[in-house]
Order: sequence, then structure tokens, then C-alpha cells
Amino acid sequence: MKKTITLLLMAVLAAMPLSAKSMQDWKDQVLYFVFIDRFSNGDTGNDHAVDTSDINGFHGGDIAGLLQRLNYLENLGVTGIWLSPFFTNRQERFFKHQPYHGYWVHDFWSVDSRFGSEEELLELRRRLRGSDMKLVLDMVVNHMGYDAPFAEANPEWFNPPLDIADWNDSEQLINRRIFGLPDFASHKPVVKTFFRLVARHWIERLQPDGFRLDAVKHVPLDFWRDFNASSQADGGPGFLQLGEYLNGDPKATLAVWKEGGFNSLFDFPLYYTMKDVFADGADMRRLASRIYFDRNYPDAGLLATFLDNHDLDRFITSCGNDESKYRLALAFLLTARGIPTLNYGNEQGLAGAHNPEPENRRSMLFDTGSGLFRFTRDLIALRKSSPALRRGLQCNLHADATIYAFARLMPDQMAVVVINNGEQPQQIDFALDASGLPKVMDSKIGSARAIVRQGRLQTSLAGKSFAVFIADVQTGHYEKLFRHWQRRFFDEKAWGSRTVTLKLKASYLPEKAKVFFTGNFPELGDWSTDGRKALPMQKISDDEYTATVKMPLARVFEGKCFYRSENQTVWQPGDNLIAGVADSGSEYIHMDWKNLD
Repeated sequence: MKKTITLLLMAVLAAMPLSAKSMQDWKDQVLYFVFIDRFSNGDTGNDHAVDTSDINGFHGGDIAGLLQRLNYLENLGVTGIWLSPFFTNRQERFFKHQPYHGYWVHDFWSVDSRFGSEEELLELRRRLRGSDMKLVLDMVVNHMGYDAPFAEANPEWFNPPLDIADWNDSEQLINRRIFGLPDFASHKPVVKTFFRLVARHWIERLQPDGFRLDAVKHVPLDFWRDFNASSQADGGPGFLQLGEYLNGDPKATLAVWKEGGFNSLFDFPLYYTMKDVFADGADMRRLASRIYFDRNYPDAGLLATFLDNHDLDRFITSCGNDESKYRLALAFLLTARGIPTLNYGNEQGLAGAHNPEPENRRSMLFDTGSGLFRFTRDLIALRKSSPALRRGLQCNLHADATIYAFARLMPDQMAVVVINNGEQPQQIDFALDASGLPKVMDSKIGSARAIVRQGRLQTSLAGKSFAVFIADVQTGHYEKLFRHWQRRFFDEKAWGSRTVTLKLKASYLPEKAKVFFTGNFPELGDWSTDGRKALPMQKISDDEYTATVKMPLARVFEGKCFYRSENQTVWQPGDNLIAGVADSGSEYIHMDWKNLD
């Protein structure tokens, strides 16, 4: 009977239309990570050593529980589920840890009975298709679980039993074990073939819409190129290959995206920037600087954006449990470019640090009446209602220490998002080249109102608040403006350039010190401390240095001064300079070298 039911479900799935086949359709999605064991216990019959008071033990969540809670997710408005690994895992604890997370795989071909059955997964796939929701499976290819019989039987498939000792050594990251887990020798053809077959098996059985790919930096890029090409061929042109490359450097992210054959990566560079500005109160120009880099990605709208995950502190914890900070971060996440990805419980304000114990993995709460749930639901609904918020080109409009304003622009619609990250109310006034906008616009969330006149937008925002202004859809109305921004997006010199003068006030530097400025563009030295690449600054008085440099208009750049003296390099104390190249006004950018006690 069980086999008959499975075959019937597979036949039903085969007859159903497949999900969207364009990668662009992923920009319309809001994904939700379901951590199976911590989500909902729908079948106590499959419980194993369940102890909800033990943060390192099983809490009983299963696929049956997820099936029972699909209405909750539909009510929230998310459009797809990223499901934690369901493969058969190690059966017992390893020291104090149970394999509740699913990442200690013993058998890639079967479903762990503690999470449910294959029949339930097929039913989940059927139900999601019926609700036009996507399913993303978590694929683990770097390692197996402790004492996996498969690893013991096939030692030649694995790297030597050496643990990573230096986490900054790229060779060790790829070829050594993570905390003793058997590490696949991913460069070997037999391993590549094995995982191609595993992926094909689950694509054929469950017809998922994509994979979330675990531990990207611990697997060689030639493996990823092979695996991604094969999975794309099996899953179709719109099959998501979402890599978890944990690195805050956008240039490294770009290189892995291209060289590994991915069509999406988690946007860790943006995550760290959001944490800096919203949780820690850093300069909002950091957001503008990070978004400015978007022109380098194959398509920044396909990056998966997030506030936290099961390996990071909960974002609200990073905010010191300050809900006003957390709401601003949620608002940015759900109005900015990319594929927003919620971690289970983000909409409930689940808190917890990841270390020393994984308190960030507490059991799910379900409260559809909570203020955060309603706030998140409203933001998701607004995003889904607006083509510009989903797919629009993101353009920096204004940024200073506490304010960031950006547009999401399409030929038929413009959305303008303004965020006040400061504690005090702000009168905000910035240029907005958008003829034909209504003279008065009310925010789609909250009570803010904007006045548009003489090429400027003016509004007032309370401390720790935001506004989203959306002009009504008018076919082709913003076509000319969109093309204007698009040209500049792909060619930053399209609007012209300007020479700016960097001025440094510095007392008490060594008499023979040679002072330089370096930053994140070639004209600024690409962060090099080599005197032949960094920008030299000329001493014009006892305590003043200057340098001139020509850069494209509207560029947002970061940089810092340093001096070299007697083979020693000394950096300017404090944060990086973050500035923009304005098309009018003063061409001087001032810096002050203040030695910190």
C-alpha cells in the first residue's frame, strides 16, 4: 500500500505544471527557511529522544508539522520554502549534540524517519504546487556525519583525516575536515559522479525548484561547476543553485559566483553591512557603498538577502533586542533588491546568539496576532504588489550618516524608500530626477508624506522610521528615466566625471612620513599600501595634506589614509571615509587624523 501511495503521488506531481522556468521569476519570491526539527511537531509517533528543553537535542519537528502549518506560511505571504536537510542522519548523539539539524548525513538516498517519510515529502511538494509556492532543498556535499558507515567502507572517497587548523588557509578549508566530519575528496571524478546522481535522484522524486548548496567555500570550484551544470540540466533553466559562500568581501563573492557556475549566492557582504548600520548604528553611507558594487555582479537581483540564519546570531539579538532597529532592518530587507530569505521565526522576533550554545535555534513560535508578524506580513504584501520593489533597478538617491534613500525603478513604476536610522526626527530633502511624479505622495506603510517639487523630494521622518513612496503604474511613463539610470548602472562613466580634492588635517605625524590615501577603486589604489598604487598626498602645510583624483559622478567610494615611515605602515585611526562624487557643490572632501588614546 505504501509503495502504491508513493507511485500515485509521483504520478500526480508528474502531471502538474512545473514551476517558472526563468531565473528572473526568482526576483518575485520571498523564501522562508524551515528548520524541520525546530518548526512544528505534527507526528509524535516519529519522536526520538525529544527534549524541548535541550538546545542541542531533538525538539520533535517534522514534515507532518510543516504540512499542518502551511496555512500559517500562506498567511504570512512567503512564496517558497527552503527546507533543511531531511536525509538519514547519524542515529545517536555525538558527545552532547544530537543530529537534529540534518547536516550529519549517513545516507543521501533516504529520508530520516525522525523527520518523516518520503510520502510526506511528496505530499508537501503537491501542496506547495497547489499554492504556487516553491520548494528549495538543502544539499550537503562537503562531508558526511561522524562514523558514517559509507565513509568507513569507502575511505578512498575522502580526504585524509586532518582537521582545519588555519581557517585563513584556503587549501585547508577545501581539503581538511570541519570539526572532524569525514570530508569528501571532491576533486575526484567518482565523488563528482556520486553527487550528480544524488541530485538527479531528488530532482526526479520531488521536482524541487532549486537547491540551497551548503558550505561552498569548503568545496573546490571545479566540483561546483560540474555539479551546478548537471543539476541545471536536470532541473531546467530556472532551477535555483543558491550557494552559501560565507564571505563578506563582494569581490570574492563575485569571483565564486562566476567561477563556480552558480546562479545565486547568499549576500553575505550585504548582511554584514546591514548588521553594521542597523544593529550597530554605523554610517548609512555604508549601505550606499555596498549597493554601488551591484553593477559588478551578473545580476544583483538574484542574490539571496537575509538578516540571519541557523549559523548566525539572531538579528534582533544583534540589535540588543531593540525592536525599532530590527523593524528598520526588516523594512530594508523587504524593499531592497535581491531574493529576501526569512529564517524561521524572523517574523516573530525569535532571539538568541549562536555561541556558546545555539540559542538561535530555539523552537518556533506561532502568533499571527503579534505586532512583528503583522508588520512582516504587510511588508511582504507591499513587495508582492509592486513590480518595482520586486524587480526594479536599485539606485542610490541620497545617503548621509543616518539617512539612506534609494529608488527601485522600472519603465512602468518607481518606488522610493527613505530610511531614518537616527534616533531623532529628520527633515529630508534630496534631488529626485523624476518628472511626472505626483506632487504629494503618502507612504504605503506608516503616515509619512512626501512633497515633490522642482526636482526634489522633501519629507519628514521620525527617529528609527522609514517610508515607501510608490507612484502609480503608468505604462512606459518612466522608460526614459529607467534607461538613463540603466546606462549609468552598466557604465559608471556615462554621466561624466569630476575631479575631487581630498584634504587631510593631521598633526604630529612623523616629519618624514609619506602619506597616502587608498580605497576600493583602481583610481584609489584598490586598498593597496604599495606607494605605486595608492594615491599620494602632498603636504601643503605643517598639518595639512591634499590629493586630487578624477572619478565618475555619483560614485560612492570608501577609503582611508595611511603613512609610511621607516618601513612601517600606519593606518589612520577610526572608520573608513565613505563619500560620494557630487555633480555640484564643493569638490572638497575633508578628513581628520585623530590619534586615538
